[in-house]
Amino acid sequence: MLLAAVVGLVSAYRAARIPESGSRQTLLFFTRETDLTTGSRLDPDDLAARLTRLGYEEASDSLAPGRYARVGDGFRIHLRGFRYPTHRSRPGRLEVRIHGGTITASEPIDPLSIDDRKLEPERIAGYEGSIGSFLDPISLAEAPPLLVRTVLAIEDRRFAHHPGIDPIGTARALWRDLLEGERAQGGSTITQQLARSLFLHNRKTFARKLQEAFLAVGLELRYSKDEILEAYLNAIYWGYWGTMEIRGVREASRYYLGCEIEEADAAGIALLVGLIRAPNLYSPYSSTDRARRRRDLVLRVLEDRGLLSPEEAREALDTPLPTKRPPDRIAEASYFLDAARREILRRSPPGTLAREGVQVFTTLDPRDQAAVVSELRSGLERLERQHRRLRGKDRPVQGAVVVIDPHQGEVRALVGGRDYATGPYNRATEAQRQPGSVFKPFVYLAAFQQLHREEGGYWTPAAIVEDAPLDIPEVEEEEGVDEWPRNWDGEYLGPLTVRRALELSRNGASAAVCTAVGPDKVAQAARDCGITSPLNEFPSIALGASEVNLLEVTAAYGTFATGGTGRTPHLVRGILAPSGETVPLQEIVDPPGVGEAEAYLITRILEGAVDHGTGQPARRLGVQGNVAGKTGTTNDFRDAWFVGFSTDRVVGTWVGFDRGEVTGLSGAAAALPIWAEVMKRIRVPDRDPLLERPEEITIVAICPDSGLLATGECPVFLQEGFIEGTEPHEECDRHRPGILGKIKKLLRI
Repeated sequence: MLLAAVVGLVSAYRAARIPESGSRQTLLFFTRETDLTTGSRLDPDDLAARLTRLGYEEASDSLAPGRYARVGDGFRIHLRGFRYPTHRSRPGRLEVRIHGGTITASEPIDPLSIDDRKLEPERIAGYEGSIGSFLDPISLAEAPPLLVRTVLAIEDRRFAHHPGIDPIGTARALWRDLLEGERAQGGSTITQQLARSLFLHNRKTFARKLQEAFLAVGLELRYSKDEILEAYLNAIYWGYWGTMEIRGVREASRYYLGCEIEEADAAGIALLVGLIRAPNLYSPYSSTDRARRRRDLVLRVLEDRGLLSPEEAREALDTPLPTKRPPDRIAEASYFLDAARREILRRSPPGTLAREGVQVFTTLDPRDQAAVVSELRSGLERLERQHRRLRGKDRPVQGAVVVIDPHQGEVRALVGGRDYATGPYNRATEAQRQPGSVFKPFVYLAAFQQLHREEGGYWTPAAIVEDAPLDIPEVEEEEGVDEWPRNWDGEYLGPLTVRRALELSRNGASAAVCTAVGPDKVAQAARDCGITSPLNEFPSIALGASEVNLLEVTAAYGTFATGGTGRTPHLVRGILAPSGETVPLQEIVDPPGVGEAEAYLITRILEGAVDHGTGQPARRLGVQGNVAGKTGTTNDFRDAWFVGFSTDRVVGTWVGFDRGEVTGLSGAAAALPIWAEVMKRIRVPDRDPLLERPEEITIVAICPDSGLLATGECPVFLQEGFIEGTEPHEECDRHRPGILGKIKKLLRI
């Protein structure tokens, strides 16, 4: 028995190690750094908020690192410098001026290279095993004395005298609890609680309690009392902020009190310490009655011990509880972090995720992430208010949003559902769904790549196609319909231009183009843009019958936004090992991409889809500037999509039920409004064209009805783009001059 105890104690001593920050940090995740070079998109208020979150102090001067001053329409910032996976940026002073949401000048006062002109990334979260948590350690010297005394009085009165376990203290706590009628003091020592928080689970078993006792003694043998107490203040669990655990008194104070712990009064400190026993039970946001009883109990103990005078205790007892829950912070990125962890598993050496202290630098943009989290949640709630049929399901209507920088392939924001806490299933990366009409641009892309039509002429935006059902018996049999394909409105428009066919999302015309070009060519065009999911090379591919996920289809649209350059989406920019060395990552292989001219033609048509096609509601919802996009609605209105882009962002949205129940809503009704609100928040409206016109593209005025050269008799004309040599040479024959027009023509002659 004695030998077993000795062996257990030796093992515990070896295992009992406190990480430097006081919390078990398997991984630390950081956002993307903020680029402060000329031309970068940035709002002054957004920059000020980022500086505040990073702990920069606003002052009249910027002589010391970590300080900044607002100067006219800009900022003078003394950057602190930072260690990145690829380099270390130098500290120094930088002055930036901002106008219209763009940095118009970036002038270093000290010698700073382009790579140095960046505001360091924000820490998103660390990981406690598989649970993300806030990590912002406090030193014991920084902790308010009343906080330390209150923790000792409530959690471990004999902390200074016991070796990690305290039978006397436990017995006293039990007796006091019997007298009070409610548990006022903890039964476990601070050291035991720290051991449990760092190394063990919370299940109450004899084996766990025994292991906890050994580890507590091991911690006492290895560390001083002050080191243990400091680690306790940083490692203890204080509930949840959004979907992330709160670890440490700094974040607990910010969440529950709305202030820094150094500014907390006696009532606030009593509330925080009272929460340690059961944060979710005693949270003022869950039950003000339970929270008040617990806080007041702590205050009475402090008064009994002489830590508060009767006057101070009475004032604290009269202090109202905080009732307004703070908004979700940047750490509301659980879906993003899960996807990033999966990427690390694919691209990094085995065991990277298990190495303590690894720092992961992600592509996440705080502003973009805040926008998608907020707008998806409010958008789904709005849909439920407007459409009662969406309520009362076994599971609520769901959604997902992805934001990508198309030029880099960086995922700037990602949310895979309305509530990670109730279900971590990531609908942005894991859900395979039919995209419906969102897939149609790849049909017309394949046509532009083929260029020549079998019946003569060329595939151009002005080419005439027939919006009508096709005679394909095998497809009709597979679909179980008498005619295929059917348009959403049950009508067929007959002959119309390729542009109008895509702008209006006509199924008959799209299927006709697909069968003429070849489903295999359509599938290849989609793969060239970055679609990696298996595609069925049948005519139904034209209508989005093959399943894809939101992330890949959003990235594929990025190929249009870049003018043909394909980018593989990624969430991880680099990894630093605890030693400071860069962890090697598997290289990203980008898709082949497509021709600049073909991407330009598709983009111009998708601009038209927003201006006067199925995406037109975006304008009514207030989206300004040059944007392009496409709606998607699957059979029986099960899934709703919208994917669209500006010059520097591609945003994809999906709305539907996990089990595939019918929503009864189109992409324009369900997904587009969420996309519109996200776009308004993350981009600055401008008048720059989405793409510069390639040299091989010529612009010709055509009649939008006939697709031929416009004449003076055409009621309207359109400046259409053509790959050089494919433009029409015949004049419009649909709008012939009447008698009066002929007389005018003769008179002109």
